[in-house]
Amino acid sequence: MNPNTVYLYRTDITTNLASFDRYRSLASEALSRLDFNPPDSGTILLKANATVLFPADKRVITHPGFLAGIADALIPRDVSPDRIVISDGQSGEQPEKNHTWINSGYQSVVDELGVRLAPMNGTSTKPVDVPNYVVFQHLPIYTEATDCSFFFNVPLAKCHNLNCTTLSVKNLMGILGRPERHLCAIQDIDEPYGDDLWRLTDSGLSLFEDRFYQKLCDTLAAFRSLSIPRLAIVDGLIGRDGTAFNEGDNYPLGWTLIGENEVHVDAIGTYLMGLDPKQTPYLRFANDRGLGEINPAKIEVTDLATNCSLAGIELASIKSDRILMPISGRKGGYYDRYRTDGSVVPWRIDDVNAQREKDGLSLIPFV
Repeated sequence: MNPNTVYLYRTDITTNLASFDRYRSLASEALSRLDFNPPDSGTILLKANATVLFPADKRVITHPGFLAGIADALIPRDVSPDRIVISDGQSGEQPEKNHTWINSGYQSVVDELGVRLAPMNGTSTKPVDVPNYVVFQHLPIYTEATDCSFFFNVPLAKCHNLNCTTLSVKNLMGILGRPERHLCAIQDIDEPYGDDLWRLTDSGLSLFEDRFYQKLCDTLAAFRSLSIPRLAIVDGLIGRDGTAFNEGDNYPLGWTLIGENEVHVDAIGTYLMGLDPKQTPYLRFANDRGLGEINPAKIEVTDLATNCSLAGIELASIKSDRILMPISGRKGGYYDRYRTDGSVVPWRIDDVNAQREKDGLSLIPFV
């Protein structure tokens, strides 16, 4: 495998609902075509996006069938099930809302395969220095992640109100211990900036947004510094637009992306979701910090079915027919994060415009 290549595997799908087995076969068939050797010992962590334990078909969490497919590909490579760990640091079970490991479908996968489910909330962390940090000099990372022998970063292809697309880079938020993990909130480290947080910077976004994306990059840099063998593998059978949670619709995509470089994987994933990765803020910040390329034309994409490179028109033909648009909340409704010219509208536009009104500046338009 080339660490800078993104490997793509496709399946035909025309519906916004798929069976457990469709997700399972997509993951297992894609990984079966890759030449990689799992370590002989230690835990192999499948870090899902399971922030809020909605039912799997809602497409808010990584589908449990996709996780089962990864395990199916590992076990024939002499990985015993007791070494495989499905994990996330997340909001915890909320039985009153039916948000549980059972209702999400994760518990049945764990029981069938004999793997371990390891919610990381409240477990031990290890301080990890951030190379070339911007916001956090060091970050607490759960030891379930720091001590594993191989790390599968397993997000799903969906939009997010703040991050625009929430793929493998943002999925790393779940390995952070509290309170640092709550990057989407104003944190103690942000308090000294006061009203400046909602003023625009040279990026065209608010200082709050700038700092959020830098925090994500700090997280990625800290994790990479551990030198844990890793792969990102995106659950992209069916994608979701909207806010990342309740508001949104699901659309067939029919692919998975696999790669070592999280930024490369996310750039191609964002592109295939119909959005411009060169305009997507967190990818711009990651690129500026030297964490990866974000121009799809400069990233090698290999089709695992043919072992041929995909570029230009061939890659464009795989893009979603519909743009998966991230939306963000405002008073009385929602607005699109991307303008028709591809540029991005600042997050929490009401707060940004309220600050601009105080400062005697023109308001930022939005749709």
